[in-house]
Amino acid sequence: HMNPFGGLDYFLLLLLVLLPVVICGLKGKQLRVCGMLVCAVMLLAIFRTLHALLLLAVFWVWQTALTFWYLYLRKRAKKAWVFHLAVALSLLPLLLVKLSLWVEPLRALSMLGLSYLSFRAVQPLIDIYDGRITELNLLDLSYFVLFFPSVSSGPLDRYRRFETDLHKMRTGEEYRALLRDGLWRLMTGAFYNFVIGNLIWKFWLSSLPEHGFWATVSYMYGYTFFMFFNFAGYSRMAVGTAYLLGIEQPDNFDLPFLSLDMKDFWSRWHISLSTYLRDYVYTRFCMAALRGKWFKGRRTSSYLGYALTMLLMGAWHGLTPGYLIYGAYHGALMCLNDVLDTQSKGFKTLKKNPKAAWALRLATFHLFSFGLLLFSGRLI
Repeated sequence: HMNPFGGLDYFLLLLLVLLPVVICGLKGKQLRVCGMLVCAVMLLAIFRTLHALLLLAVFWVWQTALTFWYLYLRKRAKKAWVFHLAVALSLLPLLLVKLSLWVEPLRALSMLGLSYLSFRAVQPLIDIYDGRITELNLLDLSYFVLFFPSVSSGPLDRYRRFETDLHKMRTGEEYRALLRDGLWRLMTGAFYNFVIGNLIWKFWLSSLPEHGFWATVSYMYGYTFFMFFNFAGYSRMAVGTAYLLGIEQPDNFDLPFLSLDMKDFWSRWHISLSTYLRDYVYTRFCMAALRGKWFKGRRTSSYLGYALTMLLMGAWHGLTPGYLIYGAYHGALMCLNDVLDTQSKGFKTLKKNPKAAWALRLATFHLFSFGLLLFSGRLI
């Protein structure tokens, strides 16, 4: 397949197919139909083999049929078990691929971007259950789930926000501003990834020995900066492309290395995934625990919610020990952060002190860097 934002052939094709979209946008025309055609062309280029295209088609049929089936049932009754079944069925393809780590025949189901595609597909189901979606358009839903800029690197968007942009009528002047912002994100994202990220990999990481304490320490810092510029670069290019299509996808990074603590960090790093898990796992778990009076302690549900949410975040990346330990590690850090926030007045005072705040930023950076070392699998 063609790697999204991965080479000159991709960018040349992207430039070619986006040109009519840009012309329409500058003329003040709606971009919905044109954007869908561009998406279809780019998906054919990305999933270019028959096997990959067949997997994508089966995934699309499965998810859209499931969503409309659940919408039909939800209009008749709001039953929690039906909702949970729908979510489980929606995540089934992703689970099967994650299990391919141990069941080799399941590897045939592996598909580019399945993690992102699956979480996008689940999101409308949750809004349908909550009553925020009562009607669906097949083309709009398909465009949302299969939105090509976000296939491999996110960010994760919300269906209702996406749909609002999709049907928005913009003047040529409004689109010109969007075009300018989008091109800036594309160029800076490409610079992050292809220049800074590649330089870090070539002159720092690739020259390090595989073993040794200081080599591992150096790898930890190098890998942290590489992951930021690589991942933030891909995300910025995806957001920039979306802007050109008239979709104002939210940015995925917001100066994460200036975070004062881990809660602050996760509101700045991979923002779309962390807010997705916060809204749909952590908050719902805590609310269910509160309503059902599952625990005696006031903070127990919050601690367990953090542990569950971050472990799921690790599992979303993969079921390897490195990813699971990474998730458990961040769950523990979030619980510790919660304890300090709720029980330590000194911690709050430190965050308000400009000099102490920089020490907290440095500590947070090191805590995250060690987490990425676990994530990398180098220690395991």
